[in-house]
Amino acid sequence: MVGINKLTVALAFRACGALILMGAALFTGVAIDFAPSFAWYDQHRIAQASLLGATALGVLTGWRKSIVTSLEQLPGWVVVAFSSSFGLGLLSAIASTYPRFALLEWATLLLLLGLALLLADQANKGKARFDIWSNRLVISLAVVIALKIMTGYLAAMTAMVRLDTIMLFEGTFSNRRFFGQVASIIVPLLAYPLLRGGLSRSAQAALFLLLALWWMLVIVSGTRGTWMALIVVAAVLALFAWRASVDWLRIQVCALGLGVLLFWTLFVWLPIWIGLGASLENRLENLAALSGREVLWSLAVALIQENPWVGIGPMHFAAVRNDFGAHPHNAVLQLAVEWGVPATLALLLPATVGLLRLLDRLRQNVAAPNALLVCLTASLLAASAQSLVDGVIVVPYTQTLLALTAGWALGVYFRGTVVTPAILGSSLMRLSIFVLSLFALAALFNGVIPEALNRPEVTQMHVEAGVPIPARYWGVGWIP
Repeated sequence: MVGINKLTVALAFRACGALILMGAALFTGVAIDFAPSFAWYDQHRIAQASLLGATALGVLTGWRKSIVTSLEQLPGWVVVAFSSSFGLGLLSAIASTYPRFALLEWATLLLLLGLALLLADQANKGKARFDIWSNRLVISLAVVIALKIMTGYLAAMTAMVRLDTIMLFEGTFSNRRFFGQVASIIVPLLAYPLLRGGLSRSAQAALFLLLALWWMLVIVSGTRGTWMALIVVAAVLALFAWRASVDWLRIQVCALGLGVLLFWTLFVWLPIWIGLGASLENRLENLAALSGREVLWSLAVALIQENPWVGIGPMHFAAVRNDFGAHPHNAVLQLAVEWGVPATLALLLPATVGLLRLLDRLRQNVAAPNALLVCLTASLLAASAQSLVDGVIVVPYTQTLLALTAGWALGVYFRGTVVTPAILGSSLMRLSIFVLSLFALAALFNGVIPEALNRPEVTQMHVEAGVPIPARYWGVGWIP
């Protein structure tokens, strides 16, 4: 019996181990406070590095077949594009001024891609069971994050102190803008159980209230990038997949309406009624302001012109000191500056075609729309739109959540696809994946270990010196 139980656990972990590790990392990142001296950003990064290290070890042992299966289901040109992009990125890292930092970011993005491919295979094979547990993971994360933020709200109201909406998010995220990035990914997914149906009325009401609560928190956060991203998603789905997404749009509009009502009640009327007031940030007055992004974008364009082919090296925008940020707040410009234009195009083309294929699949299945694919497509579109004005591909928690969403979407899209593996190609691919995983694991450890243990001291040193600490890999964003 013990042998059977061990075998069952081993098979279950092999089938959905990547999802289990993903859930552990995401919950650890928001639910466990390592120490008061650690910034939340650094805690998120440590949880992510642990996840990626475990993923690399899994690929080195028993998960290579899953990645090969996912790669074989992709068009051949996509595999060539990914290989070319990361090959050029590796050259850029080796030739950079600070190779250890460059290889660290290169390895992080490579392992995130590998994690997404692992999840894609597990989502494809796991089907409804994988969807159920992934959905539970998203809902649980949404509940935990919302409860932590609202606990701060209740504490302020109970203590009868002036409500500071900026501080509400600092018990989970080091910057409320990072919450906004997470919201852009999670809000579209929270509609899935409501679209799927089969719930009791009380469960429907609770899930709808959770979605409305997240809309309220999006308003409270004042993150304009999130508003823009969700508006873009609504517009794209309405224009290109209206019949498949009309129910999703209806649910989101209704939840937004309730969210606005909750915001007005809890953050405007109630504090005024009890005489506290609230430090609400009015972003309506500066909706068009770029907050220094135009300086970062101009600097990025100048650097691209100077180094168009292989860039200045991954993470190396953080070596160019300026007054606004350690990354350009635009994913395309960031990759072009640091990895070079050819590598950027090799990554952007598969990503763009992938989103178009998802929209096309939604248009094809109008008679019986796939509610899950609608939500996943909306989530990826929102993250893509926000990445053009924010550090979506930089922030660790957002990176990890994006890998889950991308892998899940790819797995759902693959379902029903039959692929005949090429024996020789599979053997070469497995060997390549083994070598890359081993090298990425070494680069990850070499980059993280010297930096991880002294994060509180380094951060405090920069704060005392009055040096800005825009986030890049760690909370202290500048390198070296």
